[in-house]
Amino acid sequence: MQHIFEKPLYKIARVGLVFLLLSVAWGCLQAPGPDAGPWFWGADKIIHLSSYALLYISAWLAFPGALLSWTLHGSLLAYGLLIEGLQSLTGYRSAELGDMLANATGLGLGCLLLSLVAGRLALIHQYRAAYERQQS
Repeated sequence: MQHIFEKPLYKIARVGLVFLLLSVAWGCLQAPGPDAGPWFWGADKIIHLSSYALLYISAWLAFPGALLSWTLHGSLLAYGLLIEGLQSLTGYRSAELGDMLANATGLGLGCLLLSLVAGRLALIHQYRAAYERQQS
């Protein structure tokens, strides 16, 4: 049996992505506590934006050939819509257009950050090349 660190990095990243997807869903669907007011105005949107930027970066690490793939964007947007839809079914959360806009902006920010880094770091190119060699 292989040790986890002997597996290709993208396989480890896929486990991390699933963990992150489940964590975001749990955080978005749990009932708020009695003192769950926002820390400051707009904190909720910043949490959505940063969570989805992190989701995008994690998804790219799990599937490195898909930096600008519509499948990657569409899948994560559909995930956001699903979470918002599930929130609307609870009695203690609501679906908001502003949250979806923050989610989409976070995905764009994650893509932008990766695009900027990918153009400057050889590590990103090596990671993608290793993934493509394993796939062929």
